[in-house]
Amino acid sequence: MKAISGTMDEFTRQTMSEPRLDGGIKLTEQQLRARRARSIAIALALGAFVIVIFAVTIVRLGSAVLTRPM
Repeated sequence: MKAISGTMDEFTRQTMSEPRLDGGIKLTEQQLRARRARSIAIALALGAFVIVIFAVTIVRLGSAVLTRPM
């Protein structure tokens, strides 16, 4: 049994140092559409979250934010 050390093994070093010549994984048209749909859904959810946080902040501060001493 080989002892685990803090250094990378030979396979990892070779894999990380060699550039990929095949260009990586090619996604199908269906996979690209699914990725785009997920990205849009995440963007909309993030936008909705930001709007909710903004609205809650405004409601909690109320009109007192305009009358506070400067």
